[in-house]
Amino acid sequence: MNPLQAYRLAASVLALDFKQAPAVHLAGNMPQSQRQWEQWVYTLSNQLMLPPVYAALQRHGLLKFLPEDLSLYLSEVYLLNQERNQKILGQLEELREILVDIPFVVMKGTGNMLDGIYNDVGERMVYDIDILVPSDQMVEAAGLLHGQGYHTQKPFNPRAFESTMHYPILLHPGHVAGVEIHRQPVQFLYQKCLPASQVFDTAVPSRKHPGFWVMDMPRRIAHNFIHAQLMHSGHYHARTGLRDLYDLLLLGREVDLEEVFRTWGCYPSASLAWQKLMYRTFGIPEPEPIRRKRGGGGLTRRHEWVMQMGHRKRRLYMILIMLLQKYIVLPMRVMWNRQARNYVFARLSDRSWYRRHYEGMRRSMGFKSSR
Repeated sequence: MNPLQAYRLAASVLALDFKQAPAVHLAGNMPQSQRQWEQWVYTLSNQLMLPPVYAALQRHGLLKFLPEDLSLYLSEVYLLNQERNQKILGQLEELREILVDIPFVVMKGTGNMLDGIYNDVGERMVYDIDILVPSDQMVEAAGLLHGQGYHTQKPFNPRAFESTMHYPILLHPGHVAGVEIHRQPVQFLYQKCLPASQVFDTAVPSRKHPGFWVMDMPRRIAHNFIHAQLMHSGHYHARTGLRDLYDLLLLGREVDLEEVFRTWGCYPSASLAWQKLMYRTFGIPEPEPIRRKRGGGGLTRRHEWVMQMGHRKRRLYMILIMLLQKYIVLPMRVMWNRQARNYVFARLSDRSWYRRHYEGMRRSMGFKSSR
């Protein structure tokens, strides 16, 4: 079982809620050896998808086809994630008390949890809590959290404020999740298509946890696309996380994706490719309006090509794209984009940035920290 086969099997399990066919037909596609099971679990773990796949297997009566020890292991992972997410929801309640005078919108996976998008609170693996506050209150909000014992691992650079998307992640020894306080929902390159003011104006109360505000569906879907395909360069390197595609699948259960992207009007070709990749990944027929549109298939073909690369070749491929973006594309943007100039020059004038950048490059290339 290669990574692409493991990826597709996981997607087929997740898609069972959206199909009429009996789940038992997947039994013949399950791994047949211990090595194949290990490859499958390794792929799911890398994709941060162990909990939702386990939950889907349980819902559809497929756990009996797993080795007993694996079923027990997945159950423990799921329960641990469920417990962690309950703590995150409690942490959000505390954040609301700390930021009582500062309005905020909860974004990304935590926002989806608050809104009941997932079948259960234990399904989504969440690293941190992303909240959007008014731009002129970001530093004030961070100061309030600092006063409650939160700390950052790197300092905030006020000179980079203009190009800053969020304050450095805030951590607390008594809480499981970091907190990212955003002044913009997306990086400066994409703010015209998803401005913070629009997110605040269209925010809606969360359906499952009263007292919180979350993005409305159109903005949430646009954010999913920008985050996965543009900010994380998924449209360029075609290595897309199953977690982002699954979020899109669940959001598409709430509204018409094609209508959302058509009405939005930004990045029509790339967003069409994103939708087609999602339907292809989960083996779900494309709706007629999407099927009629030409284009978008190249991303799917490149995604399959990248998924079948060997580990070393894929790492080299990713490093080359990263170097191209950081050292060729970004410097060229400095010539015409004021925020790009602020982004670059604020970092170049910060002495501590050079060490952090060096360590970050070493980690991305597979080297251990030099410390």
